[in-house]
Amino acid sequence: MINKIFSIFYIISLMILTMNCKNKITNLNDVDLGNRINNTLEINYETFSLIIDSIKLDFPHFPTNYIWDNTIFDPILDTEIKMNYKTIITNASKEMPNFDGKYRIVEFGYGSGAQYFFIIDLNNGNVYEGKPSIFGIKYELESSLIIINEPEEILEYWSGWEETIPNWTNMEYLLWQDNQFKNLLIVNP
Repeated sequence: MINKIFSIFYIISLMILTMNCKNKITNLNDVDLGNRINNTLEINYETFSLIIDSIKLDFPHFPTNYIWDNTIFDPILDTEIKMNYKTIITNASKEMPNFDGKYRIVEFGYGSGAQYFFIIDLNNGNVYEGKPSIFGIKYELESSLIIINEPEEILEYWSGWEETIPNWTNMEYLLWQDNQFKNLLIVNP
């Protein structure tokens, strides 16, 4: 009974937080960066599903400001990890943008169900390291929002799960700005 009361309180708190973000957001001044929802309660599938459904951060709220100039640059491989994935990065740098107007995201698995990605600036060849994920990433060509660990994938994976959702099943809503990630919201069950 007490867990249900705390769960309801948690959901109401999350809804209040996300209601502040549901209006159209066009710049970083409208967002309280670094929001973190870190749960100390045990969350089951049903409650986690309600939390995910209450998050109103969406791609159209974060439109891109960039356009690809249709030139092709060799990628700049200036770190060891970038050199280790030279073929993947080089091949991806020859493709059309798929993120934030001028960037190409290249995703790949790197063992035990984990994924990683790089972001290639197609207008100059700069390559930026992404973040690891377990449940993939979600992004769009015309938006600067990127979601680490897709909510739909998490829900599909844990569907029918009767125990609590592990706290390593986190989602990160990030804004790509000035060639780096800015935290919008991090949800840990």
